[in-house]
Parts: sequence; structure tokens; C-alpha cells
Amino acid sequence: MNDNVIKIENLVKYFDGRCVLDGINLTVPRGCIYGLLGRNGAGKTTIIRILLGLDFPTRGHSFLLGTDSAKLPAKVHGQVGCVAEGHNLIQNYKVSRLIKLCKDLSLRWNDDFFDHLMEMFHLPRERRVRDLSMGMRAQLNLALAMAIDPELLILDDPTLGLDTTSRRQFLELAVDLLQKDGRTILFCSHILNDVERIADRIGILAAGKLVVDCPLEELKKRVTKLRLIFGESVPTDLYLTEIINQQIEGRELVITLANWNRQKQTIIDTFKPSSCTEIPMSLEDIFLECTKPAPLATATG
Repeated sequence: MNDNVIKIENLVKYFDGRCVLDGINLTVPRGCIYGLLGRNGAGKTTIIRILLGLDFPTRGHSFLLGTDSAKLPAKVHGQVGCVAEGHNLIQNYKVSRLIKLCKDLSLRWNDDFFDHLMEMFHLPRERRVRDLSMGMRAQLNLALAMAIDPELLILDDPTLGLDTTSRRQFLELAVDLLQKDGRTILFCSHILNDVERIADRIGILAAGKLVVDCPLEELKKRVTKLRLIFGESVPTDLYLTEIINQQIEGRELVITLANWNRQKQTIIDTFKPSSCTEIPMSLEDIFLECTKPAPLATATG
């Protein structure tokens, strides 16, 4: 059994002469919840489409469950559940008819598990999909994706439009159901608090590159933001490497660094700032720093 559910090698994708993905290398091990982040147009959905064989790279390769994405057989497709933004289910179908369609198209279907989810969500089978609330459509979409006992669940902004309580219930259920069996989740979302709550590992796309790829807790340790106050003026060059971002205002320098260590602290100390304060950072703070139009430092591990 392949330990990497997803493997991407030197992936390049051009659209109308514009490079959207520029040499992406990425692996997602079995049992991992991988949060893939990026601003609108960064290439997250393009990566998912290429992984699923719905689009093709300009160069490079991707593998899903050990199989080349360009040659995915029905058996592999049947092991992947997808829940996408908007939950674009067939609107004029009754829920019962949609369930039958999905069941007939599936290579495997767990009736007992699906019925349990329907009861848990209190989803009405005789109402039309268009008459369901956004939250109910999200729950139905998740139930349909889970009914096939997927090895991999792809969540592409599935909670947009849901209130805070519904989002939390949705994510906690998805994680609880899948992680018990060591399943894998690829999670893309613009709601970074949700990603921070459940992800094991984080990837951040910016300017076509994967500028961050490491465990969440390691990322928080390795990206550091400092506020430095100097007696007269900010030095023109601190001779530091891996600067993600910096802002100068008067005698104050706010600087964000990748791979903070004792050596960098020693370099800063030689300039004798009158104060040096670390600014706490959430995943959202780190994401905003790493995707600003400024020099980027790659944090991998």
C-alpha cells in the first residue's frame, strides 16, 4: 500500500500564456489532514482538477492513491469523495432521487452508514434539493461523499455560506468520521480559522509556487514576527536572510522571518535595538504575511 495518498512532481500549468503553477512538489501521506491555502486564483482548484484527471498539466506529474492522475481508472475515482464550494447538486431532483443516482453510479456504497448520517442530519428525502438550506445541502453533500467509504476526502471550500455553528459541526464530523480509520483529507478553504482547527500540515501557494509546506505546529514555530525599536533610526540593512516581510515607520521596524533561530537573534542583538518584542501570529497572520507582494522565503520541512 502506497503511504502517499497524493504525490505531485514538478507540476507546471499555463493558462493563456500565464503560469498558474510553477514547479509544484507536494506529498500528502496517508492519514494526514492537509490544508492547502492560497488567495483567489492561486491554483488550488487547478491542482485538485489535475489530481482528479479533470485537467492536465503543462509539465510534470501527479499521482492519486499511487496511480498517475492522467490514467485514473474507475476504481480509484471510486475511492475519492469530493465536497466542493456551493454544493452544486442537481437542484430539481428530490433528495431520494439524487441518492439513488449517486448509489447507482458508485462502485461501493455503505447503506447503514449513509442512513445513519441522514438521520443524524435530519435530512428530508422527499424535498427537492433546491428547497434545502445551504447548511442542509452541505450536510447532504458530505453524506453522499462519505457513503462510498473514501480513502481520500477532498474538501474544496465546502463551508462557504455556512454560519459558524454549522461550519464547526460539519468539519468536526468529517474529521471524526475519517480519522478513525486513518483516512486522508485535502482541505482548501478561505476560512483559515477552520483550517487551523483541523489541519496537521499546511501548504501555501503564492505566485505560482508552494512557498510553505510543513506541519502546522512547526510552521508556527518557524515563522516569527518581531517589533524592533531603535534609539535613532532603523539600520539600512540587518544582514538577515529569509525575510518574508518588513515595514519601517520612524524608529520602528516590524519584520517577519522564516526559520527563526539563535543566529538571527544574535545578528539583531549586534544592532542594539532598545526593545525587541515578538508578535504572536495565528495561521491567518502567517498566511497574510506569506502571500503579500513581497520577497518570499520558503518554509518547508
